[in-house]
Amino acid sequence: MAAVTGSAGDALTDRPSAVADPSRVTLTLILTVTVASFEATATATLAPAALAEIGGRSSYPLVFGLFVLAQLVALAAGGVLCGTTGALRIFVAGAVLHGTGLLVCATATFFGWLAAGRVIQGIGHGLVWVSVYVLIGRCFPPERRGRVLGYLAMAWAVPALLGPLIAGVVTDTVGWRWVLAPVPAIEAVALAIMWPSIVGLWNDRPGMPAGAASLRARLAPALLLACGVVALMNLRRVPDGWTWPVLAAAACAIVLGGRPLLPRGALRLARGLPATVLLRGLAGGPWAGLAFVLPLALAEGRGLSLSSAGSALSSGIIGFAVGGVLHTTGWLTRYGRSRVAIAGTALQAAALGVTAAGIAGPIALVYAGWALTGLGANLAMIALNATVIDLSPPAEQGTASAGMALADAVMTAVATAVASLVLAGAAGAAVTGAAAALLGGCAVALVAVGLALPRMNTSR
Repeated sequence: MAAVTGSAGDALTDRPSAVADPSRVTLTLILTVTVASFEATATATLAPAALAEIGGRSSYPLVFGLFVLAQLVALAAGGVLCGTTGALRIFVAGAVLHGTGLLVCATATFFGWLAAGRVIQGIGHGLVWVSVYVLIGRCFPPERRGRVLGYLAMAWAVPALLGPLIAGVVTDTVGWRWVLAPVPAIEAVALAIMWPSIVGLWNDRPGMPAGAASLRARLAPALLLACGVVALMNLRRVPDGWTWPVLAAAACAIVLGGRPLLPRGALRLARGLPATVLLRGLAGGPWAGLAFVLPLALAEGRGLSLSSAGSALSSGIIGFAVGGVLHTTGWLTRYGRSRVAIAGTALQAAALGVTAAGIAGPIALVYAGWALTGLGANLAMIALNATVIDLSPPAEQGTASAGMALADAVMTAVATAVASLVLAGAAGAAVTGAAAALLGGCAVALVAVGLALPRMNTSR
């Protein structure tokens, strides 16, 4: 059944399945996102200790690059599999693979073993990520989806704040392996809580979207796209003289690989679902991709301690969580998703300008500006996430959600690459000027994104 033509806030797909208990599904999704967020932040904390023990410090980028590569390919594949195999089956398979990957990493005795675990983790994470969006579409009516997504944003934010501290304490006291080993048990508990209430979704398979590429046809573009994204994320590590060739190759890989994975018309911002999928990446990617700029500018450019510089990032996570809280109240629903997305993007652009002023001026502006940046980013991201689900017929929710997640990953990598180029060669006080210019330029770009956001609506 196709989405009804109208505004993004009013578009409806098939009503949600009646076999699921919404409260249990919500609790399970919260636990799942909490575990994923903790694992992501904890891995970044414990990786140096793990590599020091088993060897492979020179391969440090591979610990994260292999995960991202596997995750993006799994996202593209999972979008089709959610329709042909069923979102619940893909969710369970992803959770099992993610837990298995964690156990493989926790028992690793050499780098190859650890690398294999990270690949398995990445596949599981990608499958879970895309199936979560589809399950929200299948289990909740449109008016409740923004609220559920708000809860999930809060579930991501809390571990992002506390995960590094917990992982550091556990690593220092009993060892890094004990950070990873208990996590699969938590995932098993989450599945056990959910299972009785949604087992009826096991055979819910809406089928292949009309005109969609087959699973086999999506794998090669997905791998090409993933290689381009990983190359951009590691642009800072490219040897001198190779930066621009690698950048050009990565850009070509992303364009050629990404086009078949997005809804038709996405690159020209065709109204409705195609534009919304691409705009989700444009509105949310910069906030994540530019995060490393603040500690660098404040520590190296302004002479702040690492703890003080790093706390600026915490203010952004707090703002992000507040955005989730606002969506859970239902207060924002009266304004419509497109208006919330536009307001959030405008706030994010203005806040980036404040942050840029603070980098070269009063430090307090950095903390306030980055907190408001996180708030604006999440207001827009959740509104866009919910709109993609709303506008997608059941058979297309998997591929549309995968396209949205891939667009987000690409724009995060692009923001990281641009920041790396702008900051390359800057040292000392020069870092502050370069960082301020970078954030200011991103603010201007977000204004352009805000002007395009009305294309979320299917009506003119």
